Amino acid sequence: MASLNRKIGIGTLWNFLELFLSKSATTFFTIFLATLLAPEDFGLIAIIAVVFELSGVLVNAGFTQALIRSKAVRDIELSTAFWGNLGIAVAIYLLVFLLSGQIAEFFGESILEPMVQVLGIGILINSFRIVQTAILSRRMNFRPQMIAVTTGTITSGLIAIAMAYNGFGVWSLVAQMLISQAVITGILWLSTRWVPSLSFEISAFRSLFDFGKFLVIANVLNVAFKNSYAVVIGKLFSPELTGLYYFATKISNIASQQLTGALQKSSFPALSTLQDDNIQLRHKYRQIIQLIMFVIAPIMLIFIGLAEQVFELLFDERWKDAVIYTQLLCLVGLLYPIHALNINVLMVKGRSDLNLKLSLLKKAIQISILVASIPFEVLGIVVGQVIGSFIALIPNSYYTSKLIHYSFRMQMMDVIKPVIAGTIASVAAWWAMQMEMPLLVISLLFAGTAGIVVYILVSVLLRAEGATMIWVKLSDRMLKKFAKKRYGD
Repeated sequence: MASLNRKIGIGTLWNFLELFLSKSATTFFTIFLATLLAPEDFGLIAIIAVVFELSGVLVNAGFTQALIRSKAVRDIELSTAFWGNLGIAVAIYLLVFLLSGQIAEFFGESILEPMVQVLGIGILINSFRIVQTAILSRRMNFRPQMIAVTTGTITSGLIAIAMAYNGFGVWSLVAQMLISQAVITGILWLSTRWVPSLSFEISAFRSLFDFGKFLVIANVLNVAFKNSYAVVIGKLFSPELTGLYYFATKISNIASQQLTGALQKSSFPALSTLQDDNIQLRHKYRQIIQLIMFVIAPIMLIFIGLAEQVFELLFDERWKDAVIYTQLLCLVGLLYPIHALNINVLMVKGRSDLNLKLSLLKKAIQISILVASIPFEVLGIVVGQVIGSFIALIPNSYYTSKLIHYSFRMQMMDVIKPVIAGTIASVAAWWAMQMEMPLLVISLLFAGTAGIVVYILVSVLLRAEGATMIWVKLSDRMLKKFAKKRYGD
C-alpha cells in the first residue's frame, strides 16, 4: 500500500508540475491573445471545436485506457493499437475534409471551410501519440509527458502571439493548436523510443475494441454535449457571443478540469491494481475527492467573488460580458471533480458499459434543459448548464455506490466542508475588495489573500479532511527531516 501511495504521489507531482507550467503558460497566452484578437475569432474556433474533439475520441477508440488498464501488454497489441488508430485517423480526416464546405455553410461563415481543412491535420498528428501516452502511463512515467505538454504549450503560444500581432487573426489560434500537437507528439516519440512493428493482430484489436467501444460511445456523447452549447450559440446567435461563452469556459476550466485531469491521469494506472479490492478502492477515492475538493473549492469560489475586477484588470471592454458567464461556469467547475472521479471508478472496475448507460441518461436530462433554456438567450443557456450539472450528480454517483459502496450521501459529506469554507472565503474576498486601494492590482492581491486566509481558518475550524491530510503529510516530512538532521541516517 505504501508503494501504491508513493506511485500515486510521484505521478501526481509530475502531473501537477505539468499542470502548473503548461496551464500557467496557457493562461498567459490566452490573456495575451485576448488583447490582440476579437471575441469573434475565439467564437469561430469554438464553433468547430466539436468536430475535432469528436474526431479525437473516435481515433483513440478507447485504446489508451484499455492498454493502461491491462495487467500485461504484448508488443503486438501496441502495434495493433497504433495501426488501428492511424487507419481510423486517415478515414476521419478525409471525411472531415470533404464535409468542410457543408460545415461552413451550416454556420454561415465561409472562413470555416479552410479552417476545418487545415485543423484536420491535427487528427493525423494526434493519432501518432496515443500508444506512446499509454506506454508512459503504464510505466507511471509522467515526467516526459510534462516536458512534452509544457514545451508544446510554450512554443505554440509564442508563435500564436507573433502571428496575432502581425494581423493573422483567427489563423493564429489555428497555428497554436497544430504546433502544440506536433511538438507534444514529437517529444513523446523521442521519450518512449518505441517503434511499431509492421504487424496487426485481429484478436488483439477485438480485445482492445471490446473494452473501448462503450467508452468511445460515452465519450462521443460527452464531447458532443459539452460542445453543443457553443454550437447552439454559434448557430442561433453570433460568433461574438460564442467567443464570449468559449472564453468563459476556458477561464473557468483552467483550474478545475486541469487539476482533476492531472490527478485522474496519475491515479488511474495505480488504482487499477486495486480493482478487486473494493474497501481499499473506496478508501483511496474518498481521500482523492476530499483532497481535490479542498484545493478546487477556494479557487472556484474566491474567483467568483473577484471575477469582475479580474476581468477589469486583464481585459478590455470587449470581454466584460463574459464575466457573468465565467462566474456561473465556475459552479460547473466546482462540481467537475466529483463527476470525473465517479466515472473514473467505472473505468478502474472495467465497466465502460455502465459509463455508457450513465451518459445516455445524463445527456437526455441535460439536452432537455438546454432546449428549454434557449428562449432565455445565452445567459439562460449557461444557467441551464449549471442546473444540469447539479442534477447529474445523482445518477453519476449511483453506480459508484453499487460498485464500491461510496454513496451520493457519503460523497456530499466529503465535499461539504470545503464548499462551506470556500463560500465564506468568497464573501470575505468580495468584502475586502470593497476597501479602497490606490491600484486595482493591489486591491485584488489583498482581497485574494484575505480569502485564502479565511478559507484556511474556516477549514481548520471545520476540521476539513483535505486540510488534515495535507497537514499530516507536511508534519511527517518535517519530522523526518528533523530526525535525519538530528540523528543522521
